[in-house]
Amino acid sequence: MKIINLVIIVLFNFIGAYLSYQWCYRMIIAKHRTPELYYLICYGLCYFCFILISIFLLNKIKRPIDLVICGVPIGFIITLMSPIFFILIMGDDYKSIFNLDFIMGMLGITSMITLNFIIYPAILLCCHYSIGGIQKISSKLALKQ
Repeated sequence: MKIINLVIIVLFNFIGAYLSYQWCYRMIIAKHRTPELYYLICYGLCYFCFILISIFLLNKIKRPIDLVICGVPIGFIITLMSPIFFILIMGDDYKSIFNLDFIMGMLGITSMITLNFIIYPAILLCCHYSIGGIQKISSKLALKQ
């Protein structure tokens, strides 16, 4: 059952990442021609953190309203932190070569409007109700046998 829960969490986070990335790509990146590789790295870090936090939150918190209350600030904070992690990973030598000051500015602006503070709580709720539904179905099937 734990593997099914993990698959559900990863699946919904990938769907949320795709929705958020497509929203931001159409609105910002396509207009300003920001290099997509840097943005994908930033988004990968962001949603990797979201997956790890989702696993923790869904194991500890059982009420849906508490998931939403925790998800909104986490969705906002993690999204703002991902460009900072990217800067720390790249180092000073590559910043001047790739004009990373401009790119980091664009990542910071786009991370504010990616709607992860709305999408992430929705992901948590979808995971919560999917896992709960699967547990109810499996318990009913176990009782029938």
